Amino acid sequence: MNISIENSTKIQEFLMEEIELGKKWVVVEEGSDIRYSSDLNCFRKEFDADQFVHDNTTVFDNMVKFSLKNALQYNFQHLINNNAMNAQNLEFLQSNLKYFGFGDQLNEALEKNIKDQKNEFQLKIEIPHFNNKMDYTLHFKKSDSTDMYFFNRYDAALQNGKPELDKIQSFYVNKGNGVTAKEAFNLLEGRSVHKDLLNKEGQKYSAWLKIDFDNSDDRGNFKLKQFSEQYGYYLEKTLSNYPIKELGDTEQKTQLLNSLQKGNAQQVTIQKDGADAKYYIEAVPQYKNINVYDQKMHMVKRQSVQKVSDGIEKSTSPSLKPAKKQEQKADADGEKPKQKQAKRRKMSI
Repeated sequence: MNISIENSTKIQEFLMEEIELGKKWVVVEEGSDIRYSSDLNCFRKEFDADQFVHDNTTVFDNMVKFSLKNALQYNFQHLINNNAMNAQNLEFLQSNLKYFGFGDQLNEALEKNIKDQKNEFQLKIEIPHFNNKMDYTLHFKKSDSTDMYFFNRYDAALQNGKPELDKIQSFYVNKGNGVTAKEAFNLLEGRSVHKDLLNKEGQKYSAWLKIDFDNSDDRGNFKLKQFSEQYGYYLEKTLSNYPIKELGDTEQKTQLLNSLQKGNAQQVTIQKDGADAKYYIEAVPQYKNINVYDQKMHMVKRQSVQKVSDGIEKSTSPSLKPAKKQEQKADADGEKPKQKQAKRRKMSI
């Protein structure tokens, strides 16, 4: 039995008027939505209420009787409050879905499942991404102590037409925060995402996340590598080693940094040989650098587009040896091994 929130005040007023008229019992259909006063059947005598229950109960409809005073004071008021709470819960969850990038496509199914009062349920949605697609399964669970529902986690499955290359990962939701749908796609694609996180003591900290596809936990989920601020990766400083045109505009620079932190492969304009050329770049915090791609997403050697000074290419590292070592690590992150080059005077890559 659910009382319409918008008509709850009118229904309360109606019940009080019935009590003033000497009515003592009310009969309603069990599990029904009470929208109007006509949905309530009030009686002076308990015998008449019992007779109404008997005459109107069928295999399809079950009528229930309440003391009118108790119904007004306890049952109905509780239902009204509970309905209001459910409405707030639904609105909160719908906002959650928007924050996580699922839009409003699931709102109707979400409302129906909450109304059915299931202990737990799942909602599915498919989102295309370029030549790939992502299948998401969202998990909701009812509280053990209240009628509140919680969005606990979602399973993200990346499909690119080759089943042997499909990847799936579960992402957990912590107090309405977590990895968004687009960020999940970027992580499964192998890129890194910058997030604000909570430690065991509930304190906030920031870190880059990257899926470790070589190691899984006891639930079969890939483990996540974390690179916090102490790791020493400074994205803006790293980008300054490249003649990226967008860095010259405050608004465009902010948008670029935000996009890269979400794990996107972002298009930029790089000045090369006196002309502007379009490239894609992505953050690589593990090796304190970025990856650069051409318009067909073929990897480009970083040193070919880095800034030059007096004919000597700048390095992202302060000394020669760490720079070489770092470049070797970057090769393991997706770049092809570089062929040995002739020694050049104090030049690092």
